[in-house]
Amino acid sequence: MRSVFLLVLSCVFAVVAGAVAAEPIVLKYSHAELVEQWRTRIQAVLDRGQLPKIDMETSVRQDQAAGEVPDVFEAMDSLGIALFAADGYQAEKDGSKGYRWSDYILDLVNRYPDRFLPVANGGTNPSWLNEKSGDQHFIAKMEVNIRSGQYVSMGEFDFRHYMSSSQCKSQHLDRDSNILMSSPNGRRVFQLSAETGVPFSAHLEPEDVALDALEEMLAAYPKAKVIVAHFGQVRHPEKETRFTSDHVRKLLSTYPNLYYDLATGEPNRKYKCAGPGNDALLTGDTVLWAGDAGSQSDTLREGWRAILTDFSDRFVFATDFGGGRPGWSRFLQERLENFDRIIRDLPDGAKQDIAYRNAWKLLTGETWK
Repeated sequence: MRSVFLLVLSCVFAVVAGAVAAEPIVLKYSHAELVEQWRTRIQAVLDRGQLPKIDMETSVRQDQAAGEVPDVFEAMDSLGIALFAADGYQAEKDGSKGYRWSDYILDLVNRYPDRFLPVANGGTNPSWLNEKSGDQHFIAKMEVNIRSGQYVSMGEFDFRHYMSSSQCKSQHLDRDSNILMSSPNGRRVFQLSAETGVPFSAHLEPEDVALDALEEMLAAYPKAKVIVAHFGQVRHPEKETRFTSDHVRKLLSTYPNLYYDLATGEPNRKYKCAGPGNDALLTGDTVLWAGDAGSQSDTLREGWRAILTDFSDRFVFATDFGGGRPGWSRFLQERLENFDRIIRDLPDGAKQDIAYRNAWKLLTGETWK
């Protein structure tokens, strides 16, 4: 009996040791080879008469990738989505200390180099949200991995993040985060982007204080490439008094390193976590649409349409898929319907810029030809 116990115990140790010692995934392709794959894919979409889209802000759990890839490719092709810049979540617990870097996104790139971009993990984990800074924590591992040269973009970092309606209902309080961009870890992200040229996505509810910190950092790190997520989403207007088309025009005119993504709300989208005094937001949390909350049309307000036209080189397409979302294919269909509303009345050149040309330049450093 004792020998059987020891055998079982040794097998357990071997499994654990194997999990800890698993070799990291390495890209099979050079950067130049990947760029050629992406170029061919985009051109194929253009040749079909579709507007190619590069999804610059989306997240995919490992189980979602295993369960929905390659099935999602049918929707991807029908909607003209050329590439996913999908970031990954923290790896499963394995007995190690600190943040557990995951590399399953690199595995997706190795298997489907013409559909997935090598994007680093997203900053939605406890290590980032609790502003940990040691060598075993998320920010340090992000620095190491980005400097390795394998990644072309960093995943979305939560800075100022409100709970979504569902998170509010379930009291998912860890998603109500408030990390200043000018904090020590925020500075490390900006410095990393400035040094490497690798862009990053930032979830930043446009509160007055958050916008001040954003301006400070854009000025301090002019070579950093910053994509602020969910353009036009205003869920607590009493704290977000400066997010107007005039102020955004000033920001975009002053800081050439600022970009926005258009993964934002449809007309009259409901937000159920607005709090007392914000009842109007129960029927509209996106300020881009013409009309009053509760009776918004599917047409952009003139001021915002002018921003998207005049600064068409500063916006990117995104869908904001992630853990807890419904089926990926259905989700993409809904997001594309909203994106089509947003760009419907823009000039053709602006549509091309926003859908893929700007992302191409951010990812490759080259103008699309």
